[in-house]
Amino acid sequence: MTYTYGTEEWEKAYQDMVKERLSGAEKPFIMGTPEWVAAFEKLIQEDENYKEVAKTWEGTVVIHILANPEIGLSDDIFMLMDLWHGDCRSVRLVPREAGENADYVLTGEFERWQAVMEKELDVVKAMMQGKIRLKGALPEIVRYVKASIRLVDLAAQVDTRFLTEMSEEERAEYAKWFGEIRSTFGF
Repeated sequence: MTYTYGTEEWEKAYQDMVKERLSGAEKPFIMGTPEWVAAFEKLIQEDENYKEVAKTWEGTVVIHILANPEIGLSDDIFMLMDLWHGDCRSVRLVPREAGENADYVLTGEFERWQAVMEKELDVVKAMMQGKIRLKGALPEIVRYVKASIRLVDLAAQVDTRFLTEMSEEERAEYAKWFGEIRSTFGF
């Protein structure tokens, strides 16, 4: 069955799928999978430092990871964070249309995001250098740079396995499984 994003039915099915995945998944989680996204969401929601530095920030922020078939990522990934005055209402994998219409969209290659999460690349410098592209109001992002940096710090805390660290067989298995989830949830 295919669910329509934005409906209660989609949200319930997504939550059920995440719960099932978390019950059987072992850490480290593969970056960009529903269980990785759920772990990231939980860290944001429980982080007092983030709540303080983002207390006046609101909007939707999307991490847009560009496809790279060589590492098993056949399609772009859009991870939407619904942020509201220090609260993280949700983090979800979403369809392209929802991702592209967020208030802020940060687009980069998988390897760039991996470097950001491994603290080898500063996300603000990456935006200024064009290594990660921003769609949205740059002055707003700059105004909330501490909140942005804290989100990156939290992403780096998720026990993560990257596609670049996996064997070809593991990547093929990931691609097949992720393709099935994509068709069910439209992302």
